[in-house]
Amino acid sequence: MNSCTLLVNEDTIEKMKVFYEDYLVKNTNLYVIFTAKTNECVITAYTSKKVLFQGKNAELEASIWANFTNPEFYLESIGSDEVGTGDYFGPVVVVSCYLSKDKLDVIKKLDIKDSKELTDEKIMKIAPILYKELPYSLLVVDNKKYNEVMSKKDMNLNKLKALLHKQAISNLLNRTNTKAVIIIDQFTPKANFAKYTNDPHFTDQLYFTTKAESKYASVACASIMARYKFLVEFTKLSKSVGMELHKGASKIVENQAVMLINTFGEEILPKIAKLHFKNTASILNQTRKIQG
Repeated sequence: MNSCTLLVNEDTIEKMKVFYEDYLVKNTNLYVIFTAKTNECVITAYTSKKVLFQGKNAELEASIWANFTNPEFYLESIGSDEVGTGDYFGPVVVVSCYLSKDKLDVIKKLDIKDSKELTDEKIMKIAPILYKELPYSLLVVDNKKYNEVMSKKDMNLNKLKALLHKQAISNLLNRTNTKAVIIIDQFTPKANFAKYTNDPHFTDQLYFTTKAESKYASVACASIMARYKFLVEFTKLSKSVGMELHKGASKIVENQAVMLINTFGEEILPKIAKLHFKNTASILNQTRKIQG
């Protein structure tokens, strides 16, 4: 079944309800404002302002309303984001946080932006305030656990990310009583997310969009909080090996890994690095040439 989702404002939902008046069907779900069923599409509008189109003509039906979409940066919502998946050294961190209406003034004063546009120094100042003010769920996967999980036959990075986001969001939902939309930066198609988590109904609650951290404050907050925790853990890791480690997966990072292996032996690598990166083969080749 084809499906697509739009986030719209309350005025647009009212216009849609009038437009589909002759097609409205009963829906007792507390999170649903209305459901309409045309010949080849089912339209469901949720209290979170998310509208789901399902059926043969889902994309065509949604296109009628595409120009009415009005993303609100400070939308009341749950945002979820991850950090560390592109860094050879260090953990993967996932944070889901709930931005409610009563916290909007606090967030606006902090001038929240996409974490990629903020310096590490700025993140270190902002994030502790966010951790204090916003309900959140935090998951940290250290390198040892990461390598253990990624070594499984049916695992890949997108599947791991999907499972972590689902766990973080589920944890947060258990702590909060909210009907707010849940927003994730889209890293894989919705169908794959459902397959990876083995829970197609869970994805019905989610709104996937690219560059979500620059469109919605809740995701920007989650990104900042995740980046903060990553930086804290990365600093600890650097101290543990007596070297200021570099982020990313560059040649400089490879050279550092070679130096660390020469100092501590190859057994250090699973404790500090993500072994499935292509860098690992290059690092081990360089090390063995030096030792050979």
